[in-house]
Amino acid sequence: MERPRRHRAEQAAPIDAIIRGVLGKARHQHAALMDIQQAWPSIVGRELARHTQPVSVRRGRLTVHAEQPGDSFALSYQRAQALDRVRELTSGAVTELVIRPGAVKR
Repeated sequence: MERPRRHRAEQAAPIDAIIRGVLGKARHQHAALMDIQQAWPSIVGRELARHTQPVSVRRGRLTVHAEQPGDSFALSYQRAQALDRVRELTSGAVTELVIRPGAVKR
């Protein structure tokens, strides 16, 4: 039995719809990161904010760089509280906080 042939327009989604979807996700993630970076000192405290920096939001995961192992430890100690505040700030868009060693730009 032979399958009916479909027209090309029925097989693929329009490229403009795909691009709009990708750009919409990127805009949403970038806006969330900017909001978190602005509020970071009030989320973790000024001292810890000087030594840590939110660097990306992807698929609900916030990645934060920490300058020194002690900074990573201090942030991990208050991870649950910080994540609750970030989750509230981003209306639930961030569900995980990952701490990595890395440079902090001031």
